[in-house]
Amino acid sequence: MAVVKLKGVSRYFPVGNKPITALDKVDLTLERGEFVVLRGASGSGKSTLLNLIGAMDDPNEGEVFIHGKALSSLSDKQKSQLRSHYIGFIFQSFNLIPVLTALENVQYPLSLQRIANNEAKDRAAQALAQVGLADFIHRRPNQLSGGQMQRVAIARALVTKPDIILADEPTANLDSETSKQIMDLLGSLNRETGVTFLFATHHDFVLSRASRILELKDGHIVKDEQLQNLNLVDQIASGEKVG
Repeated sequence: MAVVKLKGVSRYFPVGNKPITALDKVDLTLERGEFVVLRGASGSGKSTLLNLIGAMDDPNEGEVFIHGKALSSLSDKQKSQLRSHYIGFIFQSFNLIPVLTALENVQYPLSLQRIANNEAKDRAAQALAQVGLADFIHRRPNQLSGGQMQRVAIARALVTKPDIILADEPTANLDSETSKQIMDLLGSLNRETGVTFLFATHHDFVLSRASRILELKDGHIVKDEQLQNLNLVDQIASGEKVG
């Protein structure tokens, strides 16, 4: 069964007397373990699509399904539970709580699930070790670099063991070298965990990490390209012909 499915999804916003269409009758299926890059110019509908899949917003037309369950059939409380258990979020601004340590920031989503404190701490520490921050668990965000803060945000997204992680321009506030390190880390986590990743980005170097590229233009998916399982870096390293 698909992790995510959209059928005829449209989203528009009233602006004066004429609505602005952000998405127009979009059909989309995302399978388990895909590493999908969503690209397009500003205003093409990338963030709107992420918000709909993340149950943060509702379509005006069509239906969004998570594991075959129509989101329109869920109450607000059920949508909140869905986000808590099945969907991870990574934002460009990190969205860490400044007064909490890295460990406490990662542990926070588990407290919302009412996970026992000792288990939550252990899982948070494991998630931080997974992203290379085992020695930084007691530091607050203002004691971390931008790349380290994004790693904390990634650990927080992973700690609930979600089925899909939605990332909205996760490298926008990072320098190019740190961005590449973050994308390499996410690619490794995708292969290790089998979690589906959907990235909205404008950075071309991210494309080499993708298993699939979706291009949005004026609210339509104008390109859906399935790539080989090996990314371009692996192909070059193995001597395989690219292109």
